[in-house]
Amino acid sequence: MKELLSKRAHSLEPSVTLSLNTKANDLKARGEDVVGLTAGEPDFPTPESIKDAAIKAIHDNKTKYTPGAGIRELREVVARAYSNILSVDYSAGEVVVSHGAKHSIFNALFTLIDPGDEVMLLSPYWTSYPEMVKIVGGVPRIVELTKETGFKLTPEILLGEIDKRRPKALLFNSPNNPTGIVYSRDEMEALSKIILDAGIALISDEIYEFLTYDGYEHVSPIRVVPELKGQSVVISGVSKSYSMTGWRLGFALAEENVAYRMAAYQAHATGCPNSISQWAAVEAVEHGGEAREMMRKEFERRKELFGRRLKAIREISYPEPHGAFYYFIDVSSLYERCGVSGSSEFCDKLLEKNGLVVVPGSAFGCDNMVRFSFAASEDEINEALDRFESFVASCTR
Repeated sequence: MKELLSKRAHSLEPSVTLSLNTKANDLKARGEDVVGLTAGEPDFPTPESIKDAAIKAIHDNKTKYTPGAGIRELREVVARAYSNILSVDYSAGEVVVSHGAKHSIFNALFTLIDPGDEVMLLSPYWTSYPEMVKIVGGVPRIVELTKETGFKLTPEILLGEIDKRRPKALLFNSPNNPTGIVYSRDEMEALSKIILDAGIALISDEIYEFLTYDGYEHVSPIRVVPELKGQSVVISGVSKSYSMTGWRLGFALAEENVAYRMAAYQAHATGCPNSISQWAAVEAVEHGGEAREMMRKEFERRKELFGRRLKAIREISYPEPHGAFYYFIDVSSLYERCGVSGSSEFCDKLLEKNGLVVVPGSAFGCDNMVRFSFAASEDEINEALDRFESFVASCTR
């Protein structure tokens, strides 16, 4: 029988983070004694005012198809909010609402990348980036960042990569998943000027923009170099900051011609975003700041708890996370003593021996590391770290 699958489909692998989160939930449902710190989502309920806005939309019969790019009311709210946040003017026609920030990133890649175009990805990267680049026919160009630069892209590294061969686009993420790093204003400005001068398309994934800690503030590349607007797509949404992951609602901001083409593709590929989620997002973006800040403060408290516990474990190291809700921990010094050869085997053994589920760093292009989420209750965090400490102790006896 002739092969049914395309070469493109053969090249893809499932999302490791989603698969592990499902595995942890399935084990719990079967009564297994496991703790999972895999989830890339807040554990808080969606704020009441946002749920109320969705319920009102249902009762008002706002349940039909919407324009492909999203309802005008939401695009106008996003345009106003982000014109203020980015200090650059955006109109409703420069906003495309989609089924989550992941969908917005894919739309941007489809719109900007031709087959064979290189897209620069910074390792550690979010696990879906390389797969999305491959789906649209692009070539992932992985630039490995290390602890020597704090897992940050530096001007020297960027210029060196451009001198080798100029990529079509850079897919950039700050605050970063999985490392939690946040670029300073000066760092962002230096990189942004290079990107502008090189004429590289920038896709700036800023989904964790409001989740920063320790006095750090997210600064968008567009804010520090406004001229970048014409060659950039800014990605955000309501999932992380407003605890709305299951509502599937993200958005992109781009100059009008790019936004028009993104919306045209989306209209043919998936149609309009969910109408109810769009009305809920209007409430979130316009009035959700107080609830958003409450959740941010609680995440900061949990981060501090997590950090205090980790400092007692001498065999590990990690960059201090100043954003998102992850610790990305180097456990490679334990591999030989644990009888494993990499992060996947390490995580398998951690689950088998101590019932703890975390994400292997290989999913993010960094096999020395594992990712812990602190988007969990204090009791879950303490129980998880008790199990991790016990596992490390068993490997080092």
